[in-house]
Amino acid sequence: MAVIQQFSKGRNNNFNLLRLLAASFIAFYHCLFMVYGPLMSDARFPYLYDLSQIVLNFFFVTSGFLIAQSFARRGDVISYFVARFLRLVPGLFVLSLLICFVMGPLVTEVSPGEYFSSLNTWLFVPLTTMLDPDRVLPGVFASNINAYEIDEALWTLRYEVVCYIGLALLGVIGLLKAGRGFNMVCLLIFAGYGVVTYLTDLRDVNAINHMMHFGLSFFVGVVFYIYGSRIELNTGLVVVCVLIAGVIYFVAEKRVSEPFIIFATAYLIFWLAYIPDGLVREYNRLGDYSYGVYIYHFPIEQCLVYFFGGFSPFGLFALALPLSLFCAVLSWKFVERPALDQLPVMSEWIKANLLKRRVLR
Repeated sequence: MAVIQQFSKGRNNNFNLLRLLAASFIAFYHCLFMVYGPLMSDARFPYLYDLSQIVLNFFFVTSGFLIAQSFARRGDVISYFVARFLRLVPGLFVLSLLICFVMGPLVTEVSPGEYFSSLNTWLFVPLTTMLDPDRVLPGVFASNINAYEIDEALWTLRYEVVCYIGLALLGVIGLLKAGRGFNMVCLLIFAGYGVVTYLTDLRDVNAINHMMHFGLSFFVGVVFYIYGSRIELNTGLVVVCVLIAGVIYFVAEKRVSEPFIIFATAYLIFWLAYIPDGLVREYNRLGDYSYGVYIYHFPIEQCLVYFFGGFSPFGLFALALPLSLFCAVLSWKFVERPALDQLPVMSEWIKANLLKRRVLR
């Protein structure tokens, strides 16, 4: 019997490739925003919109699994948070600098004096790096169909961080392992999701709605890791799960089908990550470019529309994806990977200084 735990011990998997494909799909979906505007995109392409939400949930399922695995291997909350910081923040900081001081002056419709004298300009880098995705820059993209929007893709990152904190709390109190305690956590989380989703109107609030489906997706990934020794990867079962979720999607209300789709998506993800072998595994030699594509594609698409305009969604995607991938490769090689290499040094420095302060007290 091929169970998840058999495959998850090393790095020989397809996660990097799957995440790149998912980030590329989000880049394509945002091309519709650039051409039709966000509301028109959702109205014109409702099934594509729903697919984009499934793809975003995919990122959270994958994160839940891999980050639970990372925490379990380290067993060290300081190293855990340092690793999460180094994975997200350096790349985002460099992106913010490039947007604010390279791209912004080229695409603004205000004078250089007005641009650089605005408080928004000087707050952009620190606030964007602190995961505030709604920052605007004076006059930037003012004439685009998505006026003043700079990097809308970043909005999911703050929900990711909330999930990181929740997972760390479970780990610190010893509940990140199979057993009665974790079973109780599962019961509470699934019951809480059900109550909020089906017995209240709280999901009409955007932040709560997103936290519900992202949080459930992340936790399902955690569950697949914790019970990986019991979950068989079976091709026939993958087909059955996807078909059942598909039928429920078409016959039931969206919020009724949501948990079924999340569980089916999770099972499909782990099958795709571990079962297909051969040439697809060669992608792992290249690096993890998905984060770079995800954070760079939106401003690149906005720039292309600003300078050239008149694109179809496919035409815009054909130009934007290679440019985003180029930026992602540079970001991985010169920012993200070097930052992650500092994990041992940074973790030990923080531990040493924290211990030193405790001794002095």
